[in-house]
Amino acid sequence: MDELKKIDVLFIGGGPANLAGAIKLKQLLNQKGINQSVVVIEKAEKIGQHHLSGAIFEAQVLNELLPGWQDDEEDKFVTKLLANRIIKDELYLLNSKNMAFRIPDFIIPASMHNKDAYSVSISELVNWLAGIAIKLGVEIYTGFAAKEIVVENNRVKGVKLGDKGLDKERHPLSNHVPGEIIEAKVTVLGEGSAGLLAEDVVNRFKLNAKKNPQIYSMGVKEIIKLPEENAFGANRVIHFLGFPLPSDIYGAGSIYSMRDNLVAVALVMALDWRYADLNPQQELQIFKSHSMIKNFLKGGEVVAYGAKTFPEGGFYSVPQLAADGVIIVGDAAGLTNAKKRKGLHYAIKSGIAAGEAIYQAIEKQDFTTQSLKKYHDILNESFVMKELYASRNYRQIFTRTGRLGYYLGAPLSFFQSWIPHRLSTKPGYEGMRSVQLKRQPAGGIDRLTAVNLSGTTHREDEPTHITFREACQNESCNKYFGCHPCASFCPAEVYKFEDDKLILSPSNCLHCQTCRLKCPRQLIKWEVPEGGDGPRYKIM
Repeated sequence: MDELKKIDVLFIGGGPANLAGAIKLKQLLNQKGINQSVVVIEKAEKIGQHHLSGAIFEAQVLNELLPGWQDDEEDKFVTKLLANRIIKDELYLLNSKNMAFRIPDFIIPASMHNKDAYSVSISELVNWLAGIAIKLGVEIYTGFAAKEIVVENNRVKGVKLGDKGLDKERHPLSNHVPGEIIEAKVTVLGEGSAGLLAEDVVNRFKLNAKKNPQIYSMGVKEIIKLPEENAFGANRVIHFLGFPLPSDIYGAGSIYSMRDNLVAVALVMALDWRYADLNPQQELQIFKSHSMIKNFLKGGEVVAYGAKTFPEGGFYSVPQLAADGVIIVGDAAGLTNAKKRKGLHYAIKSGIAAGEAIYQAIEKQDFTTQSLKKYHDILNESFVMKELYASRNYRQIFTRTGRLGYYLGAPLSFFQSWIPHRLSTKPGYEGMRSVQLKRQPAGGIDRLTAVNLSGTTHREDEPTHITFREACQNESCNKYFGCHPCASFCPAEVYKFEDDKLILSPSNCLHCQTCRLKCPRQLIKWEVPEGGDGPRYKIM
């Protein structure tokens, strides 16, 4: 990568926000005949392998980025996406293992309706966007993990890549490739949820002053292949409240149809749960045991599994998103809407706004905060920040309802925009208590089988990307919580204990970062592992 040591614009992460940004920027540069290098670096071995989402997609945002995109009848992705338009959109309350009540449409806020949106595989979406970007002249490099932000004279100068080819003791192997520094006039951070580089920039430049701390939910998801004749059908999405989650856990389940008799089944839960033994992957199996869900999935086979976190703090948790030489986009910026349960179209719009702002900065050759602030101005005038502002206290309402959870939070949420002041948030890990669910097995697949279906792989002899602060060695969490919470909350069984001794399996890791966000004593340090490692999602 010697030719990349100095470039013009560097996008860290090959997700929808950064690819949209790279596309928009190259479109504008090409129109004016301006030659500037635009580079995307992705840590996965291939584009799309680390991307997982809901994903019910408000595809109208593509009209701005790629006018006429839906008219390309020969494009397989476009054909598939248009065929997956949501026609049936339902919401149910499950209040026991065998009971289900449909919530009438007129009760559901218009912003939560999904008709005329599309079900989409985000892995396939980013592959499609990457192909368009490459045709425009964007350079995309996969298998390279950016480990550190490079700052000089209080300005982001670029990033330092991680070494490749080290053994467990960090000694170079014969295939060792040292991590290089890549300098850029502008670095765009689109690493996704809980991006480490974005967090570093926010903290260094105090971009979150007078803002709420970001809060997160995590989701576990399976893709299930159904028989030709099935009870669920096509062009349908159902969201479920209640069972199996206790009322004091903010969360929901969902099933939505994909092509080829595939359905996506997911369960999302806020990371502020209090139960020390809650196992998200097991909760998904219990969700699938409900009589209604069971009927939908009858005869089905789980063909893929994954997990991820996503930000839910909303308007009051979004930091300033530009500083000298740097812009933050998408989930890394906290641009998701808990009320709408969506963020994908926000990510793409944020990329478009970043591309436009960077183009203007290139014209002026001014990459200071004042110049790049144009990105914020564009976002503030867009539907992104307007919709986030409209639901500015939505998520916070539910944190204040205690054990009553949804039963009180749902009706109160109708009035959240009337609250004249900002409601505060606390990091999710503070919610953990020494109380346990003590779940009984519910069938389905176990965690290790699920991990295998994610395709995740890490070189066994590489340095571990998960370490612990010293306090973890001195005192067991078992003393505080009656169990080891990390052994439960990790959706990939990275943490296991025998006789109170930890057996760590970092090769299982799905890169969701639930561990570092949920560890109640904040003892886990998670780093980006060697480039090319991690899950191998294809249709998530």
